[in-house]
Amino acid sequence: MKELFEQPERYDEYLQKGIGITGEDKDFFIRGRLRLMLDKMQHAAPLRILDFGCGTGATALHLARLFPNARIYATDHSRAAIGYALAGKHPQSVEFQYFDEWEKGKDLYDLVYITCVFPHIEPAERQTVVDLLFSRMAPKGELWIFENNPLNPGTRMAMYLNPFDKGVQKIWPSELVRRGAEAGFRQKGSWFLFYFPKWLSAFRFLEKYWLRLPLGGQYAVQADKG
Repeated sequence: MKELFEQPERYDEYLQKGIGITGEDKDFFIRGRLRLMLDKMQHAAPLRILDFGCGTGATALHLARLFPNARIYATDHSRAAIGYALAGKHPQSVEFQYFDEWEKGKDLYDLVYITCVFPHIEPAERQTVVDLLFSRMAPKGELWIFENNPLNPGTRMAMYLNPFDKGVQKIWPSELVRRGAEAGFRQKGSWFLFYFPKWLSAFRFLEKYWLRLPLGGQYAVQADKG
């Protein structure tokens, strides 16, 4: 599966194999996650933002538009994905870095954003990653982690159809909360989103009332450094 991450030009194609069953594209899900984050986050004007596990950089560009006064730092283990992102058009406020270069840095972040990264990290290494993130948070910095919800059958099907997710070890909200607490993070909330596919979009107005109902297609864990 790792070789797929060295084909960034096909990233959207592979991703759409999974999320296509919802009738939506990746931008729909990016906007939905950021809308929830913006509504719930406590740091209203972060100036240094990290997109951890940024892939080809789509979310980093959305973050740059959402926070025009911020500097966006985006990093990924896949050198091919970062190379692809660097070759594309992006504002000067976005800086893409290879993970090994980023890891040596000392920048502290007001906001750290992560989407669907932890299933691709071996369980034995997950705590090390959370500890590293804690060490790179600014005082009162805020962490947002979005992951696919293992309880949602539609999500399980989407992950089965997405070549990137073949054989990954799903992660539950309780594990993220536990690992965050061990690192020193203070949990601020857990939220669930994306209940209805496009052909049932008339019912999406209900989703704002169901943020605590653990059946959405994805979930978010919100924490801060305290």
